[in-house]
Amino acid sequence: MSIPIGFGPPLARERLVSALAADPPRLDLAALAIATLDRSDLDAPACLHTLDALACRVQIEAERLMERGEAIAPLRALRHVLADIEGFRGNSQDYHSPENSFLDRVLERKVGLPITLSVLYLEVARRAGISLYGVPFPGHFLVACDAGDHKLVMDPFHEGDILTEHGCEELLKRVAPQLKFDRAMLSPAPVELIAYRMLSNLRRVYLGREDCERSLAVVDLLLLLAPDHPGELRTRAALLASLGAYRAALKDVERCLELSPDAPDRERLELTARELRERAALLN
Repeated sequence: MSIPIGFGPPLARERLVSALAADPPRLDLAALAIATLDRSDLDAPACLHTLDALACRVQIEAERLMERGEAIAPLRALRHVLADIEGFRGNSQDYHSPENSFLDRVLERKVGLPITLSVLYLEVARRAGISLYGVPFPGHFLVACDAGDHKLVMDPFHEGDILTEHGCEELLKRVAPQLKFDRAMLSPAPVELIAYRMLSNLRRVYLGREDCERSLAVVDLLLLLAPDHPGELRTRAALLASLGAYRAALKDVERCLELSPDAPDRERLELTARELRERAALLN
């Protein structure tokens, strides 16, 4: 089986690099870059137009609510349009479907993961002039805005529910009961972190399905964001070896040994490196 240079689809790599190099980085374009892993012919302008149209409707609804004196009118407008009218919600029925991680599919199907729905909320809010930021909450991505001396947190997966701090504590007990709630968990997430977390979800899905080629494409993008991540390097080496790309796998194993000379699994890494050299030699 032939493995392309760079491993991952070049279009996804190019678009992700471009999105993150923008000033400020573009979350919508980064999410659509990831979506090209599923659809190389993805119509990005059409997706951006859909986000624009949703934002216009949110602005109109926010103005109507403000005229009525509604508290937190912008957030209520955002939730009303996206959840109540459009019906965007979490996909509890088929949570581990890869489609939940692709923004274009979420726009079509109106279901997704917490993080993909959060990207939707963030990008519609940005276009509507609403100050919202992503929250990398353990096990369940959220969005929030600052309201004076406190935060207003929204859960796009659960139809935009607005959570108090106590509500966030209760959510943590459900999604990560081993952790203790800390307000730092509600800190803003940069675009790079959101993209990394989206890709991590995809990697987990594809590895679970033993889909080596798609897993490799995703891990390659993860290493684009974190080039020396020891876990991702080990994962990519294993995937490359399983696909017969022994020299490329050896390069990743040698990089792991270079980065972590005292790694607990050093003996295993050295053994793997020897095996890969032997296999590569047989290809000559």
